[in-house]
Amino acid sequence: MRPPPPLGPSFFARWTSRIAVFSAVLLATAAFLHRIFGLPTPIAENLAAVAFLGAGVSLLMSIAATVGIWRTGRPGTARIVFAVLVSLALMLWPLVFLPQYEGLPNINDVTTDTVNPPPFEEIAKLRQPGSNAVAYPGTKFARKQLAAYPDIKPIEIDRPADEVFGLAGEAVKRLKMDVVHQEVPDLDAGRPGIIEIADRTLILGLQDDVAIRVSGNEQHARLDVRSASRYGGHDLGRNAERVREILKEIVTVMESTVPAARAERADESKEAKEERPRSRRSKNRRRR
Repeated sequence: MRPPPPLGPSFFARWTSRIAVFSAVLLATAAFLHRIFGLPTPIAENLAAVAFLGAGVSLLMSIAATVGIWRTGRPGTARIVFAVLVSLALMLWPLVFLPQYEGLPNINDVTTDTVNPPPFEEIAKLRQPGSNAVAYPGTKFARKQLAAYPDIKPIEIDRPADEVFGLAGEAVKRLKMDVVHQEVPDLDAGRPGIIEIADRTLILGLQDDVAIRVSGNEQHARLDVRSASRYGGHDLGRNAERVREILKEIVTVMESTVPAARAERADESKEAKEERPRSRRSKNRRRR
């Protein structure tokens, strides 16, 4: 009588590894399509949710497979170990952002002017159904922002508003941001200049909208910046970091240039110095 054939891996042992691999591939595919090919964020979020759900199911099945191996001695230990490692890696990945989630305010809109923030006009047309509202949320966000980011303030400088607007545009170019719309300030009409930017995070490609407003006159200018997430309630601090980055770059550009009024005074003084030797030479010629 022949001995019975050896038993293969159980149903749970086989499928726990398959589901783990499927979940990992699904999450990587969703991130890749969202970053490179512009997959809509809600769809990418749904695919990521399915991937995390699959990782949880894989862990549960690995427990059932472990119990089966313990009782029957069937093979499949390597499959279970592999599935557990992959599933835990997927489920623990969001925990990397837990300190930021707990330590930073639950806001998705940051601005240097919480009373009258720069508006989203042309860039608002790019927002799809299901995205966050375009209007600033109001005093609730303002209080949280002031407590967490007290350093985010407008830039006020004694330089012409149109000159500051040009320097802001130069700073945006240096940061390689995608300008959607810009409108130069009209000093006679008192209309501020606006630069609207569509920006994305480096790795996941999360979409955010930015508005830069330059107001003032020929002697004084005020520059305000606003950055807001299109999707999601918690930005993990990325809008505040973007506002700081833009303000820092604008200040760097300003410090590397000479104000127009100062340059004009320098030219006038240079011309005056050149005129003095000429007048002296002419006087000497007359005396001769």
